[in-house]
Amino acid sequence: MKKTFTFLLCVILIMNIVNLSANGYIYRENEQKFYVTANFEGELCEIKIFMWNTGGTGWHQSCGIEITVDGVDYGTVKLPHAFDTYEGEETVLIPSGEVIFSWAGNFQHYIYGFEIYNTLGELIYTSPDYIPEGLFFTDQNECVECLSITDLEGVYIPEEHQVNLSWEAPESTDLIGFDIYRNDELIAHVSPSTVFYSDNTEELESGDYKYCVVPVYPAVCTLDEACFETPMGIANYKAYITVYPNPANGMVNISGVDIASVKVFNSMGQLILNQRNTNAINVSALTNGIYIFSIELSTGYMIQKKIIINR
Repeated sequence: MKKTFTFLLCVILIMNIVNLSANGYIYRENEQKFYVTANFEGELCEIKIFMWNTGGTGWHQSCGIEITVDGVDYGTVKLPHAFDTYEGEETVLIPSGEVIFSWAGNFQHYIYGFEIYNTLGELIYTSPDYIPEGLFFTDQNECVECLSITDLEGVYIPEEHQVNLSWEAPESTDLIGFDIYRNDELIAHVSPSTVFYSDNTEELESGDYKYCVVPVYPAVCTLDEACFETPMGIANYKAYITVYPNPANGMVNISGVDIASVKVFNSMGQLILNQRNTNAINVSALTNGIYIFSIELSTGYMIQKKIIINR
């Protein structure tokens, strides 16, 4: 009789373990949540559940929120039993479909509580004073298709004080527009049909600038960054300008920009030449030595170049 009782007890324990595994319940030590997320293919949505307990005794192992979508079990969400666990938040990934929320176990009045948020971040359910075991709420969940920009192109035109951005719109029916950022500052919001944006840079200081185009959706999406970076002002003009040859013995040419004037100073700081609206300076009459070319651009920027004259 004793052996039979022991055998039956072992069978019952094994069956409980099998059932626990089949239900997908996973308990992790030293964590605030008790949950599981099923594996599936296709578009994903996020259901967020914020949980708390005012008594500070945690949610008992037999209690929790069971989630199914179109009859498929996507796990149970709960707080672990811990005297120092008062609240926690869990995100469950599920596909589109009819979501069923069921309560498992005894609901303790004024001790347990929770809020459920849909994929748009909207509050769709707040726990009442009491929930009987079983189905307590259903919702038709619709996923938001979040797609990134992968083909952003940008160009900086210093002579026109302009940055031009162009892109192709992601093929998502949920797209509601684009946000344009300059150095992490929002400078414009454009419609979902817009695929070009021009920024006037005349009032901007010299330096490095980063432009990003971010698709906007009804939900908060994690997207790959699509950005264009460029230097502006004097730093950028120095990259465009070419002064040659150096050393020189006849003509010094300046290419890449429109010139308003060129002043040539000797090593003593004395003004030797002053010419306007030309990109070619004749230095054949100057003696060997080091000279400073002070170049004023048509945009008003001033750039200095050191030129060696050697015959």
